[in-house]
Amino acid sequence: MVKMEREEKIWLGIIALFAIVFNAVTLSPLVPWVHWDIFSPPQPAKVIRIEMKDHKFFLVDGGELKPLKAGTISVEANVPIKFVVTSEDLTYGFGVFDPEGRMVFQMQVLPNYENSIVWIFDKPGYYTVRSTEYSGPEHPYMYVEGAIQVKGGS
Repeated sequence: MVKMEREEKIWLGIIALFAIVFNAVTLSPLVPWVHWDIFSPPQPAKVIRIEMKDHKFFLVDGGELKPLKAGTISVEANVPIKFVVTSEDLTYGFGVFDPEGRMVFQMQVLPNYENSIVWIFDKPGYYTVRSTEYSGPEHPYMYVEGAIQVKGGS
């Protein structure tokens, strides 16, 4: 058995105390900079289903697939929206870009799996959707400018 020196015990105590305090502070719902409470994530006001296949985006509307076009999706700013994206053939990336061309979020879309994310858009405008995962020679054409219209907000 290894015997610890007094200084080692002090440092171990400091590290343990730091870990406990750090976890208590970061998991506390009282922390003002935490926007989403870890214990009760926001409930989406709207669920948008998108299917990707044959190197194209489709909006799933009542079981019917409609090609995703500019302005097809309309949402309100500052409201939680859940995107559920599926693929039946390849692995794709689903990326959303703001009006200035900066990526807002993206997710990898695996075949035969429901890939989802809840997002809150904070500024109005038209957002572009594109594939962010190389999926073959048709990949550069997986791009729908202004597919998501975000209305309202501050």
